[in-house]
Amino acid sequence: MIGAVALNERNLPKFQGGFFAYFLTASIYGYAISLLFGFGTHQIFLYCCAAGGLALLLRFRRGLRIDRPMAALLALVAVLTAQGYLMASGGRVDFRFLEHLLWPVAAVAGVGMLPERFGNRRQLTHKPVVAVLAVFYVVAQWLAFSIYPDKFGLFSNPHFPALYCVLTLPILFYFSAVTGGWLRWLFVLASLGDALLLLKTQSRPGFLALLAGSLVIVPFLAVRYRWMTFVAILIIPGLLYASGIYGFDARMDDLFGNLLKEERVAIWIETSEMQLASSVLEWIFGHGFGQFYRDYQAYSSFHSVVDFSFPHNFLLELLYSHGMVGLILIITAYGLFFAKLAVHAATADNSARRQVGILLIVVTTVHLVHAFLTLPFFSRSTLYPLSLVLGAGFRFFKSNRLNG
Repeated sequence: MIGAVALNERNLPKFQGGFFAYFLTASIYGYAISLLFGFGTHQIFLYCCAAGGLALLLRFRRGLRIDRPMAALLALVAVLTAQGYLMASGGRVDFRFLEHLLWPVAAVAGVGMLPERFGNRRQLTHKPVVAVLAVFYVVAQWLAFSIYPDKFGLFSNPHFPALYCVLTLPILFYFSAVTGGWLRWLFVLASLGDALLLLKTQSRPGFLALLAGSLVIVPFLAVRYRWMTFVAILIIPGLLYASGIYGFDARMDDLFGNLLKEERVAIWIETSEMQLASSVLEWIFGHGFGQFYRDYQAYSSFHSVVDFSFPHNFLLELLYSHGMVGLILIITAYGLFFAKLAVHAATADNSARRQVGILLIVVTTVHLVHAFLTLPFFSRSTLYPLSLVLGAGFRFFKSNRLNG
């Protein structure tokens, strides 16, 4: 759990097998499956990730070092945790925030420490496993929607299936582009099914996230294709609106027709009023963990109906909980991660690595945009999927260095 460490596989040939390597691999995939299918066992697998990672660290401690990205993540988690608890008002300490910030570090480290291949004969790599999981997600969601028509597939809240739709759709599109033969058509069909699932959830943040993820691809295309792709991406919402599929037109009419009355806009305005009442110290360091829920009730126009625990906006949430210090730290961290992904993708030594880098940029973008509008930042719903994205990104950085 100490770090996503740089393993020199050439000096550690036995790391490709062994109990702890397989245990860590099973734990990471069990964690991912639990999140993807809403099993509720993610916490158990997360503990297993920490145990497997620590075991490997102890076994190979002489050949390991902490990468700079992992060291920066550890420092960020330490600062945010300390600041969040120190600035919180007196009373009962809620250790859930510590859990939500600390435990995902084990998953980030675990993904970075996974063996490149596993198995004695077939030497299976991670790509086909990820592809199969993405396809199974689509199949399982459609089955769940048909069996439980009153629920949202595998979840009880539409924003959760929408989140995993926007995370799996770029992966399925990637495999439809790089795979040949009949498998390509399987991934094309799965991509179409995933897109329809997203529309079925009627999650406007989900669609906005997918639109943003599509647009970030444009700068990486050849110049002659950029404008054509950009226009095609913008035409798609118009076609969906004209078709009216799954009430897309009604949802857009409701959004733009009642924009100023939209729930999120009202929360943002009231949160801004609450923020303006902050002291200088609170503007700099914030109010601490959990304080938004307690303070917002006095400002909320929804208090008689429901009490919101977060403002549905990362910028306002982080400003209130961690002040300008925390907000700048998070924005910087995201900016550096995106910049590093872009640099590694642009300078990759082959097209396959470049494609993986672009895929990671898209997945990071859709996660950020969707969670930004729908989920609390310091929650399991945001940070647990993010831990897998960060782990994959850190692994990509390390792979480029080892092969550069």
